[in-house]
Amino acid sequence: MSDQIDPRTIPHPREFPTIRRFLGFYKITAWITGILLLLLVVEMVLKYAFHLEIELLGPFGFITTVPENTVVAVNLSRWILIIHGWFYVVYLIASYLVWQRMKWELGWLLAMAGGGVVPFLSFITEALMARRAKRQLAEYGDFWAAHDDEQAELDRIEASLSDAERAALDAEVADEVKRRGGEVADV
Repeated sequence: MSDQIDPRTIPHPREFPTIRRFLGFYKITAWITGILLLLLVVEMVLKYAFHLEIELLGPFGFITTVPENTVVAVNLSRWILIIHGWFYVVYLIASYLVWQRMKWELGWLLAMAGGGVVPFLSFITEALMARRAKRQLAEYGDFWAAHDDEQAELDRIEASLSDAERAALDAEVADEVKRRGGEVADV
């Protein structure tokens, strides 16, 4: 696996706690957005199929439906639209934060964004993205642990070299680089 991963394209372990917080924020916003979207669907069915609006704290009860354009108290239909719209923006921010920190391709961000506009999709998208992020964080943790072990071994070997051995090894590397047509960077 470590041969297939470029360390520049994955998050570093010091970022993992932040990613986990952003992932928790994303999960909460996905659920709230999904619930608001389902309420919006109900509101739209009532409005366009039955020409009804939802009234809150009106003369006919705590929550009731009334004919379109006759709301005298709080128009809950309108507030569902407004709250979902603004909360979708919060959901997009949460999606972006996870996507950006995980260093995913653009398609993943678009999939996450689509979760907030298709009924029930936010619940599915949240489960899939959370599972994917957790799986990748575990894989990346293993990669970085192996990377750190390899670096520690290289440091140990380098520290054990005498000045003469180091000079001979540097000369050997420089000869090999020249043989292959490259240049040696001063170290």
